[in-house]
Amino acid sequence: MVDATLISKPLSIFHQDWWLELASRGQFSSIDIEMGGKIVSHFPFIVKKKLGSPVIRMPKYTRILGPHLSLPPSKPFRHEQNIRHVVEKTIARLPKHDGVQFFVDPDNESLLAFRLAGFKVMHDFTFRIMPEKPLEAVWHDCDHKTRNLIRTAEKKLSVQQAGDCERFIGLVQRELPHNHHDFPLLKALFDAAYQRDQAMALYAYEQERLVSAALLIWDEQTLYFWQSARCHCSRVPGMTMLLIWEAMKQAKERHLIFDFDGFGSVRTAKMLASFGQKPVSRPEIRFGTWAYNIKCYIIDTVKKYIIKKHGNYDFY
Repeated sequence: MVDATLISKPLSIFHQDWWLELASRGQFSSIDIEMGGKIVSHFPFIVKKKLGSPVIRMPKYTRILGPHLSLPPSKPFRHEQNIRHVVEKTIARLPKHDGVQFFVDPDNESLLAFRLAGFKVMHDFTFRIMPEKPLEAVWHDCDHKTRNLIRTAEKKLSVQQAGDCERFIGLVQRELPHNHHDFPLLKALFDAAYQRDQAMALYAYEQERLVSAALLIWDEQTLYFWQSARCHCSRVPGMTMLLIWEAMKQAKERHLIFDFDGFGSVRTAKMLASFGQKPVSRPEIRFGTWAYNIKCYIIDTVKKYIIKKHGNYDFY
């Protein structure tokens, strides 16, 4: 019998070479660490200028990255020691930089090692549903108002599955003309994922009018509610909640974790929380020189002022 610890966790969609090649437009690098003649850590990244400083980070539209570990089985102390050694070697081989910023999967084992190496470990959050949880239990966990909104949306909207993202792009351009999307890149990533049976679009129509859209992507373990947009003038409540529920069904059919894929505002976070699932930490690894940190602080302060004065876009 094969020891389960010898079986490496599958690469996330964001770690796969085709994704990195497209998302970085061919500009990604990687650091591989060997142990006993075998690669035990694979760390892809890009170097991008931010505020005039070189920063090691993830490509656009990439949700998680960080080191993908495939360490040999060992006792707990030796295992943690090996992780520290791998992280130390990885950091030593990084190109010249003033900052580092990337998110890792909730169960990534490298957090303590990066913390001990002087990096900051911060926490953003998402919500997740494990594949073994029945949909009936998920439905029961939802707040009663959320269930009613989904039922209402089901009666008034028709949902279509599709293999194109053009309608999503059109909806965003119509509803949010001042957005930060890179549509050619978004389309290239979606199309490549769809060709590999790792993507799907969901479109909700009120009669013949598109009022809500979502793009789903997945790998061998997790399905992500990757992108969404809605029509702000439609009076149908729960249109995005309905697409989230339909996406949950897709994850269940494939026996995958369903990841709500985070949130961009307090309002959206509360909406996602109404599905009754416990928040899951999505850790962020950060490092910056004192000069780079000062520049970031100034920029963040200005952004907060602008958001407070003018508001912020919310794709949900």
